[in-house]
Amino acid sequence: MELRPKRTKHKVLYAVYAALLVLCLAVIIIVHRGEQKSQQAQGLAQLRSITSTLSEEIGASNLQALVERYDGRGMVIKNTQDARYYVLHERLRKSALKNGLSLPLELVINDTTKQELQVIVTSEERPRFRERWTGEHGRLMAGFGKAGSLEQGDERTREIVAFDVVTDAEGSTVGIVVARAPASLYATASTSSLLRNIVIAGLLFGLAGFLLFRYVGRWLKMDEEAQQRLKERHEDINDSIAYAGKIQRALVPSALIYDELFADSFVIDRPKDIVSGDFHWVYRIDDDTCFVAAADCTGHGLPGAMMAAIGCSLLNEIVPAHSHRDPSEILSVLHTRMVATLNQQGKQRGAGDGMDVALCRVDRKNQELLFAGAFRPLYWLHQGQLSVINGDRRPVGGGHTGEERKFTAHKLAYTAGDRIYLFSDGYVDQFGGPERKRFMNARLQELILAHRHLGLKEQAVVIEKAFLDWKGPVEQMDDVCMLGLAV
Repeated sequence: MELRPKRTKHKVLYAVYAALLVLCLAVIIIVHRGEQKSQQAQGLAQLRSITSTLSEEIGASNLQALVERYDGRGMVIKNTQDARYYVLHERLRKSALKNGLSLPLELVINDTTKQELQVIVTSEERPRFRERWTGEHGRLMAGFGKAGSLEQGDERTREIVAFDVVTDAEGSTVGIVVARAPASLYATASTSSLLRNIVIAGLLFGLAGFLLFRYVGRWLKMDEEAQQRLKERHEDINDSIAYAGKIQRALVPSALIYDELFADSFVIDRPKDIVSGDFHWVYRIDDDTCFVAAADCTGHGLPGAMMAAIGCSLLNEIVPAHSHRDPSEILSVLHTRMVATLNQQGKQRGAGDGMDVALCRVDRKNQELLFAGAFRPLYWLHQGQLSVINGDRRPVGGGHTGEERKFTAHKLAYTAGDRIYLFSDGYVDQFGGPERKRFMNARLQELILAHRHLGLKEQAVVIEKAFLDWKGPVEQMDDVCMLGLAV
C-alpha cells in the first residue's frame, strides 16, 4: 500500500516539472519571435531611410543621360569610364559603406523595350550596366513608380527589399533605388537576446527543479536504489553474454579458412541474439579431403550457444579420430556421444536437447561428395541444376528409446564448378513478406538458381538482402547460418 502514494507523487512531480518546461519553452519562443520581428522592422526602416535619402540626392538628369548614351548591355565596363556613372556610383558606394550594408545598393530602370528591370548603377566595384535585375521582377514592377518594400527568395536565401523612386522635374519616374539585406542578418541579431532568455529561464527552471526534487527525494530514494541494483545485474548479464559470444567465436572456425580450402565460398551468420545456437564447422584431413558441416542446436541465445559449444567440441574430438569413416557413421558416433554427455539415456522420445546437422565429406582427388544429414538437407548445384539431398528425419541427441541411431549416407560425383549449400532452418522459417508468411525452401531454391551466375560472395549479398527485405520490421525468429562452397 505504501508504493502507491510514492508512484503518484512521482508522476505529479514530473507532470509539474514538464509543465514548467513547456511554459518556459513557450515563453522563450514567443519572446524570440517578437525580437526577430522587431529586428526585422528596424532593418527595414533603415533600408527605407537609405532609399528615401538616395532618391532625393540622385540627379534624374545623370541617370537619363546614361540610359540614352549607352543603350547596350555591358557598355560601361569600369566605374571611371563616364563621369555621370562615376558620380552615381560614388553616392551608392558611400551610402552602402556608411550604413554597413552586406548587399549592394542598386539603381534600376524599367526597360520597356525588353520588358525587364535592368541595373544601371551599383555600389559594387564591378559595373553591371543594363544587366537584368536578379530579384523578383513581377513584384517590383507592380510597385514601380512608388516607394515600398517586399520580401523575396526562399527560406534559405530570403531577403528584405526596400525601394524608392527617382523622378524628373515633371514628376515622372525614371528609375528606382533598391536596397537589400539578408533576412538571416536580423535572425542573428536576435540570438544574443535568445541566449539571455535561455540563461534566465534555465536558472528559474533549475531553482524550481531543486525545490521539487529536494522534498520528494526521500520518497524516490528506495526506487532509485532498486533500479540501480537491477541495472547492475543487467550489466553483469550482458557482460556474461558478450564473453560467452567471444568464447563461441573462438570455437567456430573463421570464415577465412573456407577460402583456403575451396575455390569460392561464403558464410552467412546472423544470430538472433548475441550468441547463437547455429554454427558452421570444417576439418581438413589432408590436401584433398575435408569435412564441412552446418548445425542447428536446440534453442537460441545462451541455451542454444551452450548446445552449440558441446556439438562443436564433440565434432572436433570425433572427426579426427574417425576421419576414415563416412558422414553417416560419424553422425551415429556423434549421437551416441551427445546422449552420453547430456545424460539422456532412457529418456522418452521427444525429451531432452539435441541438434540438426548437415555433414559432408569433400574428396577433391576423386571428385566425390559423401553426405549425411540429421533433419537438414544438402543443396547441390550441378551443371546448372539444383538438387535437394534430404537428410534423415531424426536429430542428433535428444530423448529416444534406443541408444543407437542410424543415418543414411549419400554419395555424389561432382564436376568442376559445382556448388554445395549447407544451412540451418532459421533462414527458410523466417516470417515476413506482405502476408507475414514463412520464407520457405522453394523460395530459397529459386533465389540460388536465379543468381547462380554470380560469385559466391556476391550471391551471399543477394541472399542476405533477400532475407532482410522479407523480414522487414518483423522480429528475427531464429538464428541463421548458411554455408556456400564451390567444390
